[in-house]
Amino acid sequence: MTTCRGVVFAGDGSYELREFPIPEPPPGGAVLAVEAVGLCASDVSQLHGHKHVPGEVSPVVPGHEIVGRVHALAPDAALGVEVGQRVGVDLVLFGGREGVGLDVYGYTIGPDVDHGLWGGYGEFMGILPGTHLVPLTDDVPAAELSLFEPLASIVNWSDLLGLHERDRLVIQGPGHMGLIAAAYAASQIGVRQIIVTGTSADGLRLDAAKAVGAHEVIDVDAEEDLVGRIRELTRGGPTAVMELTAMATKPVADAIEMAAFGGRILLAGLKDERPVEIISDHIVFKSLQIVAGSGSTPPTMDRAGDVLNSGTFPTAELVGETYTLEGLDEALEMLERKVRGRDAVRVGLVHEHGH
Repeated sequence: MTTCRGVVFAGDGSYELREFPIPEPPPGGAVLAVEAVGLCASDVSQLHGHKHVPGEVSPVVPGHEIVGRVHALAPDAALGVEVGQRVGVDLVLFGGREGVGLDVYGYTIGPDVDHGLWGGYGEFMGILPGTHLVPLTDDVPAAELSLFEPLASIVNWSDLLGLHERDRLVIQGPGHMGLIAAAYAASQIGVRQIIVTGTSADGLRLDAAKAVGAHEVIDVDAEEDLVGRIRELTRGGPTAVMELTAMATKPVADAIEMAAFGGRILLAGLKDERPVEIISDHIVFKSLQIVAGSGSTPPTMDRAGDVLNSGTFPTAELVGETYTLEGLDEALEMLERKVRGRDAVRVGLVHEHGH
C-alpha cells in the first residue's frame, strides 16, 4: 500500500475525500498511522471557514483529537517513542515549521505543504520534529482514548479553577467537554457535589452525566428559577462553576448570579464572538474569581495520558458514536445534532490499518 485517504475541508461548507501518498517522515519527525480521532464542535466551524486558532488555514485536513501508532521514524528522530507504539498527539507545536512561531495539527498546515496530511481526518499523518507525543495504553480501544486531548484541557481548567474535593461544582453544558469534566471531577478529584445543567434536548447527555458521576442534573428548560434551584441544591451557591456551553450567552450571566460568595468561575464555552450581557457588580460584591480556559499544556497532556493509562476513567461511557470515512456525512450531521431522533455523547472517526 502506497496511498491512503484523507478528508480536506474547503472552508466553504464542503469537503473532499482525497487519495494521498503515505508520507515519509520529515527530518527529525515521524509518520503516524491514525487509529481514531475525536470530532469537536470546532470542526464544524472549520468546515465553514471560521478561523478561531492563530494561523488557521483553509483548505485543511482537520482533526486534532488524534490517537495512532507510530508508523515510521526519521533516522534522527528524538521523539521518545518507538515504531508500533500507540500515542496521543499534542496538537500544539511551539516553534513549528521553520519561520512559523506556532503550529496546530488539524488547523494551521494546509494540504499544499509537503505530503499534505497534517490532521487526524487522514489515515496517516506527518509528525514534525519537536512534537509532544503521549504514550497510551493498548488495553483500551483507540476510539475511547481519543478523548485524551479534551481531557488534557479539563485537567488544565480544573487546575486553573483550583477544583478540590470540598467544592460544590456546577458544570453548564453536557457536551463532550462537560461530560469529561464531570467524569474527571468525580473519578479523579472526588468533588463532593457535581451538578450538570443542559436543555430539554440533552436527555441522553444528562443521563450520561449521572452515569459518570454527577450527583444532580437539571433541565434548564423545565426549571422556572434555575439560579434559585441551584442555590438551593448547593446551600447558598456553587463554590465552582465551569461554563462550557456552546453559543448560548445567558449561562455566563447565570454563572455569575448563582456563584457563592468567593466562588470561582471558569469560562471556556465559545460563543463565536456573540456579546454577553452581565452585571459586573455581582463579580465585585461577591468577590468572584473568573478564569478562562482555552486548551491544555504539555504537562496536562501527560497527566491526561496517565489518567487514561490507569484505567480509572470511564472511557466506555463517553465514547459515543464512531464512524469510518465512508460515514463522514452522518458523523458530521450527528456532530451538529441534525439527525432526527438521535443524539450522541461524542462522535469520532476510526481508521482501520489491520493492527
